[in-house]
Amino acid sequence: MIRSRITQIIKKALSKQYPEAAAASFSVDEPGTGIAADVSTNTALALTKKLGVPPAKIADELIRSLSQGTEKGMFTGLETARGGFVNFVLHDNYLRDITTEICLKGQSLGPEAPVAPAKVMIEFVSANPTGPLHIGHGRGASLGDSLARIYRQCGYPVQTEYYVNDVGVQMQILAQSTELRSRELEGESVNFPENGYQGAYVSDIAKEMAAAGRNDFDKYPREYILNWIRKDLEDFGVPFDAWFSESELFKRGKVEEVLSALRAKGLLKEKDGALWFISQAAEEDAELDKDRVLKKSDGRYTYFASDIAYHKDKFDRGFGLAIDIWGHDHHGYVPRVEASISALGIPKEKLKILLYQLVSLKRDGKKVVMSTRSGQFVTLKEVVDEVGRDAARFFFALRSPNSQLEFDVDLAKKQSNENPVYYVQYVHARICSIFREAEKRGIKYSDPELSKNTRPLEKAERDLVLKMGFFTDVLEGCLQISSPHLLAVYLMDLATRFHKFYDACRVLDAEPAVIQERLKILQATRSVVKLGLSLLGVSAPEKM
Repeated sequence: MIRSRITQIIKKALSKQYPEAAAASFSVDEPGTGIAADVSTNTALALTKKLGVPPAKIADELIRSLSQGTEKGMFTGLETARGGFVNFVLHDNYLRDITTEICLKGQSLGPEAPVAPAKVMIEFVSANPTGPLHIGHGRGASLGDSLARIYRQCGYPVQTEYYVNDVGVQMQILAQSTELRSRELEGESVNFPENGYQGAYVSDIAKEMAAAGRNDFDKYPREYILNWIRKDLEDFGVPFDAWFSESELFKRGKVEEVLSALRAKGLLKEKDGALWFISQAAEEDAELDKDRVLKKSDGRYTYFASDIAYHKDKFDRGFGLAIDIWGHDHHGYVPRVEASISALGIPKEKLKILLYQLVSLKRDGKKVVMSTRSGQFVTLKEVVDEVGRDAARFFFALRSPNSQLEFDVDLAKKQSNENPVYYVQYVHARICSIFREAEKRGIKYSDPELSKNTRPLEKAERDLVLKMGFFTDVLEGCLQISSPHLLAVYLMDLATRFHKFYDACRVLDAEPAVIQERLKILQATRSVVKLGLSLLGVSAPEKM
């Protein structure tokens, strides 16, 4: 809102004198501590090299143009700062207009929608149906779901999808593991393989199969675990629009179809009885990369073959942007998938692969170690049951996917301002309590467009409204870096400003006109907090 609008105003102001400014990139943000301004920009510094003009001259031209332009009423102060920065002080009435706009738009508040938004496909989690989801999967689920919500809020049509790897060796190992546990239940002594799935859940599945008289080990365990995964994700607030099975690619001939397309381009090669994908980079290598095998010598297809077919299918379905969210351990796989997509003639900018780092769980001051196959792991359900969905979702959103995350269970359970999610949720609950108290006193909140005032806003009021004015800019920033952590950090900063406002500004004991204006500020704050939390998959309680 504030950033995007002032950015456009700056470009307009400079474009007559410097046409290059229209396509320039520069920052518009709140200035650092101790600077008496609301907004600061490095426009002059960003343009000086391109224009060959000193930053001071560009800054002076910007101030001159803004002082004479139609938007001059937005500002009460414009000045050139040290280093070529330009600082702005926004007019109180402009801040009041922002408050009104937020109140009127409510939960539909968002950036200006793109003219022709691309259809976005976000595929995430996609864990093999060989065991329950663990806490690491929770981070990927939170990231994907929050990004989908933010994309939608910004005007993009979005589909979320879970890719079910229901073909291959891991499915065979699961079937074998369950069958062996079933034979154990019947009193048979078996040699359980080291690579088998050893979690207690395998025995539980075997018991259920015995009770139901089932012996389809190649089907029942997979369906059981997939339903388990689906339920855990729904309880985590992550419903998927679609579930796509790998087996469908083979049934529909999609794998052979994509191999035929690559063969026609001369990008396949047979060696040692296997079929290989050859990109231009691979041809320059002395030896073939073993991970580029598409079809093994025994006739079995690799996951790579399925993944190429699956990605092509995404674009065949009309998606203009496909986002994959994977764990960091897949980093070596990224270049192969990107190379295969480029080989098919699909523009590389249409595929975005996000990697998220490890999650370590801390309980009672100690880290918990886990391993899916050995059965030593903490499930997502355990964490959600212990700390609650809201705390889990917010904690996952607190860090960039590129950063490792330590999930402190004890902190997540605290009912105090030390707990980040409690700190933000309390703002919504406190504002709701103020409105309930106003109703008890017979104070009616008027239409936000009618609550006019000309008094100077106090510092705590300005700071709170100013922060709200950057909300839609933060959403755009989340999409630019593909991370909702900017929103989580923003909400914590907004909460801090609310608490300062609450301490400094009397609401219901002020003059009638001031009461109405402050109720409007609180209504806007409540709306932004509720919307921001919902985009992170977190509730906004009215009482705490």
